[in-house]
Amino acid sequence: MLRAGWLLATLASITTLVSGLRYDAETARYNLNQQRSAENPLDYWGERDGHNYTESPKNWRFPIYTIMLDRFVNGDPTNDNANETIFEHDIYSNQLRHGGDVDGLLDSLDYLQGMGIKGIYLAGSIFINQPWGADSYSPLDLTLLDAHFGDLAKWQAAIDEIHRRKMYIILDHTMATLGDLIGFEDHLNESTPFHTKEHKAVWKSSRRYMDFDIGNDYNETCDYPLFWDETGFPVDHSVTSQLRGCYNSDFDQYGDIEAFGLYPDWQRQLAKFASVQDRLREWHPPVRARIEHFTCMMIAQLDIDGFRIDKGVQVRPMRS
Repeated sequence: MLRAGWLLATLASITTLVSGLRYDAETARYNLNQQRSAENPLDYWGERDGHNYTESPKNWRFPIYTIMLDRFVNGDPTNDNANETIFEHDIYSNQLRHGGDVDGLLDSLDYLQGMGIKGIYLAGSIFINQPWGADSYSPLDLTLLDAHFGDLAKWQAAIDEIHRRKMYIILDHTMATLGDLIGFEDHLNESTPFHTKEHKAVWKSSRRYMDFDIGNDYNETCDYPLFWDETGFPVDHSVTSQLRGCYNSDFDQYGDIEAFGLYPDWQRQLAKFASVQDRLREWHPPVRARIEHFTCMMIAQLDIDGFRIDKGVQVRPMRS
């Protein structure tokens, strides 16, 4: 088992932004990036040399089984407390981890295949989350696998076996939402109201994202993407006229309103999701380039067959 505080040592000890998760021997087993000398995230890469990649199905009309991996089968109890914290693993709690992992998934393939399942959809991100993050929808990095589930070799072996059985695997892609490391100036102990001119962002603690950073220099004009209202039609001038400038940030800094109901869709497409998920500006080309690059590396390292885009209606396309 990877020893105490590997997440905390990797993230919490960082006091300044690092340009991506560079190769580190301690975390190499879990890192999709295998380029030892690369420093720029867009130079990171990893792939399976000599691997015969499986073609994704042209027709997805077959039985697909959804699995929340932590709540499935615990095949390797040694990784249950990968961070060795007191708020991490407890099978009697509905708030902490239960221990499901890749070994448990591999051990269950006979059961799944016997039911006629041909596709497996894993709900939640496979990347590193906060120690208690059982649902896995708040990743802290988009290249480092969560040690609670298994290392890169285990993922590759499991997916190879899925393909050998003529089955397929779909992973969740959180796209623009990450963890909960960012707060807003003057609102750290309360909800931050939505503001089209944004708020200045602050880090809640010494933890940092290693590929993305906040910014508090204001640009008077910004190239905003398309937005839609509740009818499914683009918003009108009464909305677009409010969206002019923005901060030079990798993140949307408009507030942290509720995720569902109460607020217009276009505001919920910009605000911090449900007050607990930091939202990347995936509509900003440099941010989008990093997301796209990390996504390609997921395919190259894992040979997965498809993605389910989380909060797809809140991922904004660029204007054509």
